[in-house]
Amino acid sequence: MNTATLVKSVRDPRSGEVHLPSEEVTVMSVIRNLDRTLMKVRWQTGAECEVFAEEPEEVHQATGTC
Repeated sequence: MNTATLVKSVRDPRSGEVHLPSEEVTVMSVIRNLDRTLMKVRWQTGAECEVFAEEPEEVHQATGTC
């Protein structure tokens, strides 16, 4: 599984919850739509959402540790 770290605040459009910079998210998939790259992520709370690819700082392989 891949993880990423947010670089700016992101509002989940479904729940309205704001996720702050430095939050780690799990990257579920990468989607290309209308020349924009979106990533389907799972928040630490377990909910899933699509975010623009520039919102996470970097994507890296998870180490398997919790």
